[in-house]
Amino acid sequence: MLDQLLQVLTPRLLSEDVFEADNMHPDAPRVFGGQVLAQALRAAAATVPVERAVHSQHAYFLRPGDPAQAIRLEVDRALDGGSLSSRRVVALQRGKPILVCSVSFQSHGAGDDFQRTAPDVPPPEGLHSERQRALEEGSMDDTFPLLTGTDLDVRMVTPVDWLNPRPLPPSLSAWVKTNGPVNEADAVHASLLAYFSDTLLIDVCLAATGRSYLHNDLQLASLDHALWFHAPVRADEWLLHTVEAERVGAGRGLAFGRFYNRQGVLVASAAQQGLMRQR
Repeated sequence: MLDQLLQVLTPRLLSEDVFEADNMHPDAPRVFGGQVLAQALRAAAATVPVERAVHSQHAYFLRPGDPAQAIRLEVDRALDGGSLSSRRVVALQRGKPILVCSVSFQSHGAGDDFQRTAPDVPPPEGLHSERQRALEEGSMDDTFPLLTGTDLDVRMVTPVDWLNPRPLPPSLSAWVKTNGPVNEADAVHASLLAYFSDTLLIDVCLAATGRSYLHNDLQLASLDHALWFHAPVRADEWLLHTVEAERVGAGRGLAFGRFYNRQGVLVASAAQQGLMRQR
């Protein structure tokens, strides 16, 4: 499954600055937003000199993606400056955009260094994986095994019981990495982190309000997503993904996320606003 994920996150070049990509879970009800984020990042990176690393991505999710349809990615080379490159990417199906985003790249630069301290949580070795937990509970969803598949190893610090929801503190943490080594360029590891980054952000807003994604009276969807890369990242080594709910109201939830490596370095930050509307 990891080989499949890497292939899905590697768009095929159709013509200059135009790419096509497949879907990871063809039987899912819709395309996972993190997949399209990652594919857009890879398409943008393919048009930028390799010495310029991604430092931010800002996206809007416009329409649900159809897992049965390939995704077309069109890249606009908005800027190539002295040290910065900017790209605009549109992901389309049936001629209509499902995601639009801007991606910015920068040549290496030096400067002052400061970061928020990583939280003190149990190490991943003593935690059960979400796949193991789903198999033991009989709750495996084979149509959309995002956190429970064989491509990722996801270990919640405090698992959420979605069958019996109750209001929880507005923060969640999980260790995550690929289930196997990834001997690829930095852009591939960045795209895998983008894929990870679309997890837990709506979940923490649901958990804070005692709601569950299993509730049929709720309409849930990612609306917009921001991602900042602070340091090189290895997606095949443990990353601590911590998320905090900021505000839930007006049928939306806003959450912030951070990724730390095992050395406590903050390698990326994320923010997302999600739809949490009564049907």
